[in-house]
Amino acid sequence: MRCAVPLKSALLALLLATPLATHAAAAKCDRLIATGGANNPPFLWRDPQNPKRLVGANADLLKKITDSLDLKLDVLYTGDAPKALEQVRSGRVDVLTDAVLSPSELAYLDFIHPSITNLQMSAWVRQEPGFLYSNREDLAGRSGIYVKTAGFGSAFDSYAKDNPNLRSVSSLAKALSALLAGKADYVLHERYSLIAYAARQGLLADIQRLDPPVFIRGLHFAVAHDSACNGPWLRGQLAIKMTELRAAGVPQQLLVDNIERWKQQSASTRNSQR
Repeated sequence: MRCAVPLKSALLALLLATPLATHAAAAKCDRLIATGGANNPPFLWRDPQNPKRLVGANADLLKKITDSLDLKLDVLYTGDAPKALEQVRSGRVDVLTDAVLSPSELAYLDFIHPSITNLQMSAWVRQEPGFLYSNREDLAGRSGIYVKTAGFGSAFDSYAKDNPNLRSVSSLAKALSALLAGKADYVLHERYSLIAYAARQGLLADIQRLDPPVFIRGLHFAVAHDSACNGPWLRGQLAIKMTELRAAGVPQQLLVDNIERWKQQSASTRNSQR
């Protein structure tokens, strides 16, 4: 019986200390390291002034969130999309800024909801009277092109495999060149990515997007399971801030702003090379 009071006191102390310890552990994480697939404007691309960093709409959005949480942020270049994903899976990097939800990645990543935006794999055609379009079934029998590195998920991969008139090319430049030359009826590509490229090349007046999109997927921030910063507080705050920013239309505005940013940077680079 003499042990009852000390044991009860020790248990109470432990229960009271647990939230404080959790909070203290979370407080130690005052900096987030993030990455994503480079060369994907307007979402992410390498900073021309500092190629070790990534800039773009996703980087700007995460910076708004971390600033509001008094967290420092570094968005670093770690390679192409598969290499960036591996860095986050391993826990060497805290946040993937361009994660696409898939069951296999749930073993490594906590996806933040709501999504940053919806990726839209759309059909693009020449700016001329074309064919009637109400859904992707209307593309059947017509010749199409997509970029083989687009990586839009297993559903699109199956669709492409089952469509004998849909072929892949190595770059968006080749895809649009074939379209404008009349060697294809349509190009399948993500909406904002194609707009950024076409705006840079002065091709927006020559093409048009068919609606609705052929495929839609959510683009998310995701926190590595093995990140030292991963915890209920961080995940909760990211979700709250994303909800607020989505409601205010901030992600869409950042995409528009970064299309123009990418276009201006490209123009500056061309001018400097003359």
